[in-house]
Amino acid sequence: FFDARHDFEFKQGHIRGAINVPLNGFENQKATLAKIPPGKTFVTYCDGVECNSSIALAAKLHEAGFTNVKIFFSGWSDWTSNKLPIETSP
Repeated sequence: FFDARHDFEFKQGHIRGAINVPLNGFENQKATLAKIPPGKTFVTYCDGVECNSSIALAAKLHEAGFTNVKIFFSGWSDWTSNKLPIETSP
């Protein structure tokens, strides 16, 4: 999972194992993204259906060579309402 939300929101809670790739800081994530095989399946998400950052992040990832990117439209709000595994960061 790639979390498109701001670092502050990510630290408060995110899908377990997600990588924070804030849309507004995408260019700063090149080193992190370079370590990830581009053919692997990835899912982008943000706050929920009202948020379009996951769509924009998926487009940027595709442009960067990631060929199998999916979008979790209902995102963080749906994940937490279903009490699925989360974690926080210091």
